[in-house]
Order: sequence, then structure tokens, then C-alpha cells
Amino acid sequence: MLIMHWLKTRVRNQKFRQIRAFTLLESLVTLSVSCLIILLFTNTYQDTLHRVRGQLYVLQFENKLKHQQAQAITRAETRSLSATNHVVKMNGQVLETPKETLFSDFNITFKENGNIKSIKTAKIIITLPYEGDKQIIYQLQLGSGQYKKTTS
Repeated sequence: MLIMHWLKTRVRNQKFRQIRAFTLLESLVTLSVSCLIILLFTNTYQDTLHRVRGQLYVLQFENKLKHQQAQAITRAETRSLSATNHVVKMNGQVLETPKETLFSDFNITFKENGNIKSIKTAKIIITLPYEGDKQIIYQLQLGSGQYKKTTS
């Protein structure tokens, strides 16, 4: 009898016990705050990604410039690198350029000894629009084929 009474009171107490949980309003507030934080980090991530892509392509282009000069010397043949309307060509082949870099018009031809042919077009200007129109300028030197890199 005592056991039956104890079971009945226990079942009755469990029915009326309140279940603790978040309300709908608390859940919505938490969800909206987390979405806001994610959106803020996404924009920052996109900006950083564009900047890194631009800088990486500038470094790749610099390596291609050096490689063209080295190939002109080792193969004893002229090599060219040019850009018109933001399209970069290396020995007549179009190079893919990301939207994070814009090239000025230039035409550089390395002679068989590694020197450049003309000083008129020995200036390359690369604009990085995602970095506040930052410009990287390569001024090639006549005779040695070396260049001076400046940023503005």
C-alpha cells in the first residue's frame, strides 16, 4: 500500500513539473546575434581574400617577368611580355589575370642577351582596386634588364 501511494504521488508530481527550456523570443535573439556575427566575418573574409589574390598575382607576374628575361638569355631568342586593355600576353599567349589586378598598357621585349629593346614602354603599372587603388610600378632599366619596384 505504501508503495502504491508513493508511485501515485511520484507520477502526479512528474506531470505538473515544469520543463525548463528557452522561450521562442530567447531563441530568436540568439539566432539573430549569431547570424550578425557570421555576416560581419564573411565581409572581412572576402576583403582579405581579394587583397591576398591581388598580392599573389603580383608576385607571380614578377616571377614571370624574371623568367622571360632568363629564357631570353638561355635560349638566345627574343621574348616578349605585353598588355593592352588589361589583357596580359606572354610571347603572344594570353595570361589569365584575376579581377583583383589591373595592368597598364606596356610592351616589353627582351633581346637575346637579356636587355630590353626600348625604354619608351619599359614601365609597368599594376593597380590593385581592392587595396584602395594601390599601384605597383616596375621601372625597367635599359641595358641591364633589371627593374626598380615602387608602390604608391
